[in-house]
Amino acid sequence: MSKPAEVQEEPTAATCSACGTVLDDLSVCPACHRHARLTARQRIDQLVDRETFRETDRYLWSSDPIAFSDEVSYKQRIAEAQAATDLLDAVVTGRAQVLNKAVVLIVFDFRFLGGSMGSVVGEKVCRAFDVASRERIPAVVICSSGGARLQEGMVALFQMAKTAAATARLRERAVPLVTVLADPTMGGVLASFASLGDIILAEPGARVSFVGPRVHERFIHDPTPPGTAEFAFRHGSVDAIVERAELRSVLGALVSMLSQEPSRAAGRDTFKAVIPARSPRPVWKTVELARHVKRPSGRMLVSRLLTDVFELHGDRAGGDDLAIAAGLGRLGERAVVFVAQDRDGGDEGHTQASGYRKALRAFTLAERFRLPVVTFVDTPGAAADAQSEADGVTAAIAECLARMALLRVPIVATVVGEGGSGGALALSIGDRLLMLENAIFSVIAPEAASAILYHDGEHAHELAGQLKVTASDLVDLHLVDRVVPEQRPFHEAPDATIALLRQALVEEVGRLSRVPPSSLLKRRQAKFRHVSQAQGRLHLLVQRPRRRAEERNSAPNERSHPDEGGQPVSA
Repeated sequence: MSKPAEVQEEPTAATCSACGTVLDDLSVCPACHRHARLTARQRIDQLVDRETFRETDRYLWSSDPIAFSDEVSYKQRIAEAQAATDLLDAVVTGRAQVLNKAVVLIVFDFRFLGGSMGSVVGEKVCRAFDVASRERIPAVVICSSGGARLQEGMVALFQMAKTAAATARLRERAVPLVTVLADPTMGGVLASFASLGDIILAEPGARVSFVGPRVHERFIHDPTPPGTAEFAFRHGSVDAIVERAELRSVLGALVSMLSQEPSRAAGRDTFKAVIPARSPRPVWKTVELARHVKRPSGRMLVSRLLTDVFELHGDRAGGDDLAIAAGLGRLGERAVVFVAQDRDGGDEGHTQASGYRKALRAFTLAERFRLPVVTFVDTPGAAADAQSEADGVTAAIAECLARMALLRVPIVATVVGEGGSGGALALSIGDRLLMLENAIFSVIAPEAASAILYHDGEHAHELAGQLKVTASDLVDLHLVDRVVPEQRPFHEAPDATIALLRQALVEEVGRLSRVPPSSLLKRRQAKFRHVSQAQGRLHLLVQRPRRRAEERNSAPNERSHPDEGGQPVSA
């Protein structure tokens, strides 16, 4: 066996190995767009601010833990790789700055035994993570590896557990980890820390799979070739595919937002309902405006409200519901996590289980890095087909409700279009609930209510008014905290409404960010605990069994009770 990795090495060259075209300055083919492999030093030169990289743990090299030898000894292979690459092993680590933001950088070099992970690679990755954890500096990993180093046997395999445990310590300390999957990223590296990043990026065309082509062909007998970055993106395992020319700026923006220092000032702001004048418009007209096909929704809305938007993709369980957009962005100068339902994202905006699980990913990210959450509600309801039931859509909704109830960061939810039943409520649990003036929020669609009550759809207009679905109605019920006016319907004057909504969000998030987390939770719990329209006293009804006549006759001196004969007793 001449190579430890399953993917043959590809020397870095000035021409494309696929079509022969001369590569550009970033080693990208301008003709076929192939991203050629880079050495670790080339990566560092492209990504970090000039002269800021300081290498760590440079003088570590592998022993020979299992005395492995095939055609030549493992020690000889190590010596040859060291001579060819001027590296002591397959990874380079150090401190650096990316767009003036300090990072701990870990960069793989595929030339060194296929970038395989042995004891030294595992140790250097863990030491780098320990530095990031101790100094609270974001960690960035550029992966290019064929997997665990077979010449070190089980010692290499256990590096997966070792590095995954180090990643868990980063999470405990709320230190950001961004991983970049370059060509190729496979095996033990992919199945450990590379897939545990808070954000996972990939380069176009990178091969990303658990096993390589030889194992696929000879042992699995699977005619489907190993996965690509594009395949991983479609199936929810990668957040974004980033062109090499944009990678530095994307990494800089991400580590900046994820390591933002939260406001520490405590406050006792009084939050009051903000209500515009009640519209004389018929309720059904408001329903039609809320559902208008041109009304801004989801991604369009987020792109207009926030800057530096980065969208997460996938639930990390094989699905990526496009009816949910979730990610990071800036609201004014403040980094926030957003979750937005998108009526244009597929299935007419009905949210699937994978969409709610993607939202849960975003909530976890927000709490880990202490970022406020803003949600935008616009859905006719959760998906209710057989596949959604099988995927556990109801459980996913329940998890969202429970998770939002206990998030230790500010949450501002806004109903921007149609809020349909539990599928909308799943993203509405927070500290402040806003509604646009022409939005609606309902326990059930008026058409569905008509079908239940009248066995037809002819009473929808009538029931819309009775269900109290408008923003003004819900303020009266003390369920909505603020109504954002639409001087003209949103789809007719989007700029004006977006400006008003942005200002409202800046105000709400700013005030909430001054409230200590413990107070946020107490207020939130009290807010939803007091949602009630019960009248009068609550009584505990106890039904006691009748006594037989002979039992009553046998105890004539027993004190009588007002509840004899099965009368209810109030407690």
